[in-house]
Amino acid sequence: MEPTRDLLFTYFAGQATSVQQKVIGEWLARPNSRETYFQWLDEWERSVPQYAPDVDRHLDRFRQRLDGPVDEYPRFVRQFPDEPRPFWHPGRWLVAATISVTLLACGWLAKDPLVYKTITTGPHQLRSLRLPDGSTVALNSNSSLKMPRIGYGWLSRRVALTGDAVFDVTHLSTNQPFVVQATDGLAVEVLGTEFSVRSRATQAEVVLKRGKVNLHYKTGNQTAQDLLMKPGDKVMVDGKGSLRLQDRLDTTRFATWRYRLFRFNNTSLREVAHQIQSVFGVSVQLTDPALARRTLTGTIRAGSSDELAEALAELLNLRVSHRDQNLIFSTATETQLTQ
Repeated sequence: MEPTRDLLFTYFAGQATSVQQKVIGEWLARPNSRETYFQWLDEWERSVPQYAPDVDRHLDRFRQRLDGPVDEYPRFVRQFPDEPRPFWHPGRWLVAATISVTLLACGWLAKDPLVYKTITTGPHQLRSLRLPDGSTVALNSNSSLKMPRIGYGWLSRRVALTGDAVFDVTHLSTNQPFVVQATDGLAVEVLGTEFSVRSRATQAEVVLKRGKVNLHYKTGNQTAQDLLMKPGDKVMVDGKGSLRLQDRLDTTRFATWRYRLFRFNNTSLREVAHQIQSVFGVSVQLTDPALARRTLTGTIRAGSSDELAEALAELLNLRVSHRDQNLIFSTATETQLTQ
């Protein structure tokens, strides 16, 4: 089927149906049809002009510009420089690079507090921690422990220590190791044991009381090495990476800093609460104001806030509840608060 002139005009106006467009397409595939197509297209464009300028009006405006040129550009017209500048000229590269470095630096600095949780102790302060896997850590004064906020216990059990700490590690059914990063060149890996670690700027020290410990250490430029420790072993690593092993250590004096003597002489429970907060970094709440006036005399040896709280509760016939980093004392007749 050969399309008519009117059908082509309808097609040029954008009003042809899909069937008509198909007919025109098949017709254009023929060798001799294109000349007729362009003749009708030229005729249609002349009869239906796409743009009809107002020649007289624009000529008048042009003559006015020639007679009195305008010194200033209209405010809505932007003036461009005589020589076009490339989009990524050196100045823009410098600005973009500065912004990128700043964003990366801010992201890196903000990364550590978001990913890791750090527990610290101040001067003359001890602190006992129970980790999500059931392991316990006793931190000495001026120490810090860093652990991941997410994934601890199922992704890894890796912590970093600065200072002194005693670890009592719980064995998991998955046999997932517990690793303490002491220094850049010393890592302590265990499966279930009790040991102490001292990590200072000039040296590191590991003492094993019971169980099994595998040390990963690196000396200078040498490859990393392993050392299997036995109960009673003490390993010291100096700032140069030199390792020294001392065996058959008397573990009865293991981490003596943990245990402190608390001496009370007609001391009120309010003052005792202040001492607990100062030494162990936990808050103490007395549910009854009358408890603050109760006094005690004696000496208590305790290595953690829990041990001291239990001893006080037994001596004064009180109940003690634990809630996060809070100890709550109440009388024996009060309803015990849930942990």
